[in-house]
Amino acid sequence: MRAPPHQIARRAEIDGLRAVAIVAVIVNHLNKSLLPSGYVGVDVFFVISGYVITRSLELRPTADSRGAFLAGFYRRRIQRLVPALSACVVVTALLTCLVVPDPAASLWTGLLALAGTSNLFLHQQATDYFGTSAQLNSFTQTWFLGVDYQFYLVFPLAAWQLGLGRAGGAGRRRFRLGMALVAVLSLILFLQMRQVDSSAAYFLTGPRVWELAVGCLLTANGEDPQGEPGQAPLRDGLAWGAFLALVGVTLAPQGSSSIPMLVSVAATCALIRTLRGRSLLGRILTCPPVLRIGQISYSLYLWHWSVIVLSRWTIGIHAWSVPFQLLLILGLAELSYRTLETPFGSKPWAPTNQQTILIGVGINAAAATMLLLLIGGGLGPHLYLGQRPATLSEERRNQRIAGTTITSTACLIDRNDVLDRPQIDAKARTCSVESAPQGAAQGRTIFVVGDSHATALIPLAAELHREGAGITLLTKAGCPFPATAFGHLDPGCERFQDEIASRILATSRPGDGVLIAGYQLSHLGSGLRATRDNFLDRTGQPVRGTEAKTALYMKALDAFSDRAGANGLQVALIGAGPRLIGRELCLPEWFRPARWSEPCLNTLREDATSTRTINVQLSRNLPDRVRFIDPMPWICPKGCSLDDLKWQLADDDHLTAAAVRRLKQPVLEALSRAD
Repeated sequence: MRAPPHQIARRAEIDGLRAVAIVAVIVNHLNKSLLPSGYVGVDVFFVISGYVITRSLELRPTADSRGAFLAGFYRRRIQRLVPALSACVVVTALLTCLVVPDPAASLWTGLLALAGTSNLFLHQQATDYFGTSAQLNSFTQTWFLGVDYQFYLVFPLAAWQLGLGRAGGAGRRRFRLGMALVAVLSLILFLQMRQVDSSAAYFLTGPRVWELAVGCLLTANGEDPQGEPGQAPLRDGLAWGAFLALVGVTLAPQGSSSIPMLVSVAATCALIRTLRGRSLLGRILTCPPVLRIGQISYSLYLWHWSVIVLSRWTIGIHAWSVPFQLLLILGLAELSYRTLETPFGSKPWAPTNQQTILIGVGINAAAATMLLLLIGGGLGPHLYLGQRPATLSEERRNQRIAGTTITSTACLIDRNDVLDRPQIDAKARTCSVESAPQGAAQGRTIFVVGDSHATALIPLAAELHREGAGITLLTKAGCPFPATAFGHLDPGCERFQDEIASRILATSRPGDGVLIAGYQLSHLGSGLRATRDNFLDRTGQPVRGTEAKTALYMKALDAFSDRAGANGLQVALIGAGPRLIGRELCLPEWFRPARWSEPCLNTLREDATSTRTINVQLSRNLPDRVRFIDPMPWICPKGCSLDDLKWQLADDDHLTAAAVRRLKQPVLEALSRAD
């Protein structure tokens, strides 16, 4: 079937709503304190998308067949979305490689954005949309398009089967009943998921599709009724109320409540149904500047995030820089709209819909090939313009003991995994190697236990194994060892603590050693960023404050070391190490001048003070049977500078292989056999 040109009259006031939504999103992303809930702009977009798609289908001539209906729909979506997205992904990916030392996460997200699945990847990576990793990913914003793409994949087929796009009113009625059912089920799913998995509720299509579905329900017989003339004051009053509610909800404090999202969806629905172009509010929303922002809102959505994230990696976002960054965002969006959206979206690219779809697939494939070269071809890291620091992905390649199955990937249990005893036993067998037949430590086994900071000790464990020691690595992300008296906030961690303590005591021999490591600054710290108050008191409430948490932890170490000592084991604890929150953005480069790193230096000093405090408390209060290792004099003898942490840290808080190897001497001394 040929692709006939068919223009659907736009409701200009809908573009005005798009302008409100994109401005809210951009302001929120630039400075959350100005519009804490400005992110609800994406909810406005979802409702508008469902409404516009359904309206366009209802107002188009009926199709001759299902194939023609589907081909026409996909052709229009490809022309509308693919050119601007492909260009944004390729350009942003190249620029990201220039200023990001480890761009893999961003590049994978961009690659999957081209396939409409970046939301699945971001959820699989357990990305918190409001967390640090999401804020530094060049393509986090494409999760929204992933939901849209997946909806568009299923929607036209469902719409056709229900009767939309075919002659007769019965089809429209069936369609509305179907969409109503989808909306209700999806909303229930969303409300349930918010309680158990907020990341899934945010990123996945199932819990989001209700917003698109309610938009689909807003059309009425292919027309947009303006109501009787006498109803105009009532409609205008309702529109103003909905508009003020929408603007007001963007000012609500960011929290875990679903209310801002629900209010924004309800307000958008009310505005679409009541807003009249000739009313005062309608005229405001359709004045030329507002209308233009709405028209280019898709390109604005794509490019604003590229500019913001690349700014974070380079000059930062400051009061003086925001005007220039906004001008750049507007300029790129306008360029994208004029050179890509308008010319490529207005006319069919080929005589038939099918040919146009193939061209769109080809454009996407070309963009994907570029990203695959950057990722799989290893080209991306070589484009970096700065001095490459140590990176977590590189360090993980060093976290293995050659000739064994001990690797960080195999041996670090995910924080969300709850393992029973047989599973932990299997993991322990995988992550154990017997003592070598030669060396000073011949015959001994060293149990390395704790959280991911213990996993980072694998390069040190490899050296100890080369000198003859057997190694058993027992680690779980976010889970300190040993268990405190009244339990842990995470039941999976508590089970892990108990099981590995039992295993160590059951399988060890006199003379073996237990090396405990953990994220002490987080587990025992107080009043700091990334502090975890996961130890419970006798009432089941979280324990707060460094002194209280340290005292509880000391009792746990005392109890474990008493049992370990009875078995002839030597126990050693590694204290708090260096940390630099936001390390990737704090390391000075020529494109990221050190004079803009004052907040980083302040944070570094605060954390260094807390590290000293915790290590002093640990060294003074540890049971006599536990030997203490303060890592700081060995890692940063003169104190850690920003330049030091380029090489001593692999991320904000995990030590590099080079840094942990510096701990070999104090570890050997601490685990030496008692005289």
